[in-house]
Amino acid sequence: MRRRRTAASVIALAATLSAPAWGQAGQIQTTPTTRPGSTPPPMRLTLDEAVAHALASSKTLATAAEAVQRARGVVGEARSAGSPALNSNVTFTHLDQGSSFSIQTDPNSPPVTVPIVRQNQKAIDVSAVLPIDIAGQIGAAVQAAQFQEIATRLDYNRARNQLVLDVKSGYYDLLRARAFVDVAEQALRNAQDRVTTAEATLRAGTGTRFDVLRAQTDVANAQQTLISARNAVNLATATLNNLLSLDQNTPIQTVEATGAPTEPAASTFDAAVAEAYQTRPEVYQADAQIRAAERGVVLAQRSVVPTLGVSWAFQYSPDAGGFAPKETSWAAVARLSLPLFDGGLAKARTREARADVNTARIAKQQTLDAVALDVRQNYLALAEAQERLNVADAALTQAEEQYRLAQVRFKAGVTAVPGGSPLLEISDAQTALTQAQTNQVNARYDVQNARARLDRAVGRYAFNGAAAPGLPAPADGGNQ
Repeated sequence: MRRRRTAASVIALAATLSAPAWGQAGQIQTTPTTRPGSTPPPMRLTLDEAVAHALASSKTLATAAEAVQRARGVVGEARSAGSPALNSNVTFTHLDQGSSFSIQTDPNSPPVTVPIVRQNQKAIDVSAVLPIDIAGQIGAAVQAAQFQEIATRLDYNRARNQLVLDVKSGYYDLLRARAFVDVAEQALRNAQDRVTTAEATLRAGTGTRFDVLRAQTDVANAQQTLISARNAVNLATATLNNLLSLDQNTPIQTVEATGAPTEPAASTFDAAVAEAYQTRPEVYQADAQIRAAERGVVLAQRSVVPTLGVSWAFQYSPDAGGFAPKETSWAAVARLSLPLFDGGLAKARTREARADVNTARIAKQQTLDAVALDVRQNYLALAEAQERLNVADAALTQAEEQYRLAQVRFKAGVTAVPGGSPLLEISDAQTALTQAQTNQVNARYDVQNARARLDRAVGRYAFNGAAAPGLPAPADGGNQ
């Protein structure tokens, strides 16, 4: 059983995380993944290894990670509004002409020239500003940005959840395509055996030319099916290579999954929905959007409250003019701003912000409904696939026995239907066997895919518990 905590506590904890989970990446390379004429070595990957490779190299996740970095930048930008700021300016001014006057202080000495305005003037200004958030406007803006960051991190978890499903589905599709090749190869071998038998009976005088031609037609049809099956393997390999961000020329060697799943599917639909409400990142993303919208209401309400700021300025002017030039000066200023009338701007902003909160709450309800529907559809799909697999296994056993008996009668030159053709009988039995094998392969991998889709619908692929751009673990607790 998973430990349960409230969603609000986990979101609040995530909002206080100051150290970034991911360092800023370096310059992104734009070279193509697939290089013409490349011959990469084959890769042998289990299902878990394929998932791990995709998580490490996915461009979709890389894009989601950059979105997290941008959201963190927005948080830092909002937080900087309440931090001290220090500025410095160095200026040089050259006038078309200066001004001065001369004073004769001593008849025996030349006059003294006193500059009033120098033609070349240099100045250095240094200023420091400290906003004082007496109304909490800056704090509300920071909190809103933090909840938006959490929503972005949860979107990374959503992308991770979907990526794992896509890789598993691509892996199972490749296994399915290769299983179809085995079915087609077996059908081709059986058809070639029938050609050999039909030709032997024709030479012995007990067969007909029709039987040989029919057997050869079956071989040609089986060859076309095999060609299509092998091409399907190439297409499935290309799809999986794309999901794994591999060169399209990379041969993939898959490993058939054996044994029971590491984590069983939910026993009931209600249990699956309850787990999804506790795990799906979209649910917590909706919570974060609601919290951000609520902070927006606070920010709108406080847009007409007084603001206070303290500043200090220092100036150095070595080229000052006049009788008593002052080269240095400084000033300290405390400014209190009192909005008196804003024409209803704050009221309008508050109305907008409250509408945003209601919209976010409705969006969460829609998200919960969508999650429940997603779970229901995939839960029913898994139950259907499991039932079809049981039927397909039984039908395959019957088809194999039917083909065995038809093969015995064909080689003996007899048929179960008086006046019938042994070749037509075994051809029909081969068609039934191929269909049964195809149905069994489809049902087997439909079960695997349906289980993976249900796990994705529940949210089991969204979190990995390690440092990543997304949240490391789902919140535990109610969300309704």
